[in-house]
Amino acid sequence: MSFLRLARVLPRQALSLPRRQPRLPFRAFSAGGGLSPEVIQTRILDVLKGFEKVDQSKLTSSASFTTDLGLDSLDVVEVQMAIEEEFSIEIPDEEADDIQNVAQAIQYIKNTPTGPVYDPDTSILHFVDIDERKILHYNTVSLDLQVEQFEEKVGCLALRRDGPGLAGAAAKGFALFETGNSSMEYISRPLPAEHQPYTRFNDGACDSQGRFFAGTVYDKERSVPGQLWKYDPANGSCSLVDPGPFTDSNGLGWTADEKIFYFTDSRTNLIFAYDYDSEDGQLTNRRLFVDAMALGFAENSYCDGLCIDMEGYVWSARWGGSKIVRFSPSGSIDLEVCFPTVLNVTSCAFGGPNNDQLYVTSAHCSASGEAERQAEYPDSGHLFVVDLSGKSGGKQYKGAPRHKFGLAKA
Repeated sequence: MSFLRLARVLPRQALSLPRRQPRLPFRAFSAGGGLSPEVIQTRILDVLKGFEKVDQSKLTSSASFTTDLGLDSLDVVEVQMAIEEEFSIEIPDEEADDIQNVAQAIQYIKNTPTGPVYDPDTSILHFVDIDERKILHYNTVSLDLQVEQFEEKVGCLALRRDGPGLAGAAAKGFALFETGNSSMEYISRPLPAEHQPYTRFNDGACDSQGRFFAGTVYDKERSVPGQLWKYDPANGSCSLVDPGPFTDSNGLGWTADEKIFYFTDSRTNLIFAYDYDSEDGQLTNRRLFVDAMALGFAENSYCDGLCIDMEGYVWSARWGGSKIVRFSPSGSIDLEVCFPTVLNVTSCAFGGPNNDQLYVTSAHCSASGEAERQAEYPDSGHLFVVDLSGKSGGKQYKGAPRHKFGLAKA
């Protein structure tokens, strides 16, 4: 799957906020101009109907360009170019090889973005498509999108202060990424060999000292737990800071003063709070912060990625729940940002020149095995931004600092 080049920003209806804040506007940045998969399929089939060599009787949503439709390799290139023109996109040569039938062309537009990180120096939002092993770089000013393909799944990203590129947690551990040439180098692979086939690193973030905290996912059948790890660039050490056992480790981060650290255990629908010592990077006093089931959220929705604002409130995405929930420091629900045309909201991050824009990622319904619901939630898989500046009325919300990986330059 891949994003297409983002050509325009589509206005959407105002968000439904049943608690306190009456209205918050948002926009959707989406592949193909925000078109639903059904519309994209129709347009791709229409493109193919324009080719004389195509066997129209075999033109279906799963037809192979060569075997079924009778096209040769040069014809396939022309089809791909016609699709580029139809959707005003650019398909990299290395990705064009994977578009050999109608279904793959449709799938190219779908995506499962998560883990957004905003770079204030470049106005670029970096995020990942875990299942497709991609890192995406979206310029929020020029609206240009660059996509990089990797050999392993990448769970999360962080900006770097000790060099160019990005840091992150890939499948087996902590890694550095050179943006522009799709290269990755592990700096630590802490997972036991017997666990590696059954788990991977997922979400993560850095503290003010450049330490990288990231969690892993679990495998219930093989009793491999989700756990929380820490990589310290000061000495290159990697340590297990909380063995759990957790299910799928997810959204985590610190309050602005770094006195409290939050960590999400997705499958149990729990968010934990810890006391944090930024001097030595130690977590203590793990306690329950949010029990989503006890608060009445649906059983088939889960706590996913999160970010934290300057007031110490936690903004938590709801996979399967069509919303972002803002929790107060006491764990009560303060407000909800609802996305009625999205099923799986995956994560969020503050950004923009004033750090008062909330970028929100979502997943296509097929990511949860519910592809048949995409027509009901046609914007699933799109990237959104919520304006929290207060300019359209209401209160301004600003994000807590998002720290970079690595030691400060001397």
